[in-house]
Amino acid sequence: MKPITVVAIAVVGALLAGGAGLVAKRMRAGGTETAATAGAVGKKEPPVAPAAAAPPDAIEIAATDLGMAENREVRRELPLTGQMRPVHSAFVRAKVAGEVLELRVREGETVKTGQVLARIDPAEYQARLDERLATLAANRATWENNERTRKNNEELLRKTFISQQAYDNTLANSTVALAQVKAAEANVALAQKSLDDAVVRAPWAGLVAERSAQVGDKASVDMKLVTLVDLSRMEIEAGVPAGDIPSVSVGQEVAFRVEGFGDRAFNGRIARIAPQAAAGSRSIMVYIDLPNTDGALKGGMFAKGLLTLSRSESVLAVPVTALREERGETVVYAVVDGRLERVAVKVGARNEEQAWAEVAGALKAGTQVIRTNLGALVPGVKVRMGGGTTATSTAVTPPPSAATKP
Repeated sequence: MKPITVVAIAVVGALLAGGAGLVAKRMRAGGTETAATAGAVGKKEPPVAPAAAAPPDAIEIAATDLGMAENREVRRELPLTGQMRPVHSAFVRAKVAGEVLELRVREGETVKTGQVLARIDPAEYQARLDERLATLAANRATWENNERTRKNNEELLRKTFISQQAYDNTLANSTVALAQVKAAEANVALAQKSLDDAVVRAPWAGLVAERSAQVGDKASVDMKLVTLVDLSRMEIEAGVPAGDIPSVSVGQEVAFRVEGFGDRAFNGRIARIAPQAAAGSRSIMVYIDLPNTDGALKGGMFAKGLLTLSRSESVLAVPVTALREERGETVVYAVVDGRLERVAVKVGARNEEQAWAEVAGALKAGTQVIRTNLGALVPGVKVRMGGGTTATSTAVTPPPSAATKP
């Protein structure tokens, strides 16, 4: 073999060996890098805690979110409900039996005292009266005859023409006859009353609430013919929880609203209080007298009212919705110099109907307070109105414990 050929083969072999080593080295490096990358991917980084949100520098509110602490009257009231009924009502009944010949009134008509409501057939009672009048006349004639005889015998006795026994007999006869006259007069009076009762009259002025009979009916004694009511005074029967009864007394005012009358208010007073709780409940019934001079209220209407238990005049009050319960105390958020201030208060009388509550604390009359639920509020933040204006208010009087020490 020629020397040149041998050298060429050696060079080619060296080149191939070096390339193979380079490839192996790169493969080893690539494997190490892949493993490192895989380890980096599988390893979890610890979570980063978010930074605490800083409180807002200002809140924006609408004018409707603000209320005002003011001096006013606050009443503590108890809700009452009940049905109305007339104070005066009566069932006009038949006092005698017989056929109903007339029934002159119908439901809703007004009647006057003594007005004829109905007539019952009087024929039987007229005949009975005539019979007893005749008996009375006979008894009276007998008595008059016996009385004349007695007087004559009394004169004869004085002249001793008759004995005492004879006079006593005529006296007894006259006395018996007089008693029979009186008995007959009583029977006549009863018969006359029965005849008069055949005409049924209104006992007092009022309205016909119900007509319970018709012409031609056979009325029995005590049968209900007509129901009368007097709507000039109404009464409401309402239950009061036994725990509230110590605050209830006769004469207390009650303001009512009645279904169908919208916002019209009716005022009444407690007239009576039941001496014991109603059967099957722990409520004690109270009876409220309600004037109804115009007759607008009717029996059976449903009324809702408020009983005034106590009245505080010219006390500091805030809207009920301004009160908040935080950390075991009642607070309001006031707007002072354009910033929120948390003010602890003590609550007195509350009036849920008028939505005001009496408060005592560091508030002054005229201080603006947050009256709507705006979520969590932070004392010290600025308050801006919807248009960008900063809200202003009277300063809150600091409580004695917060006063600056000398």
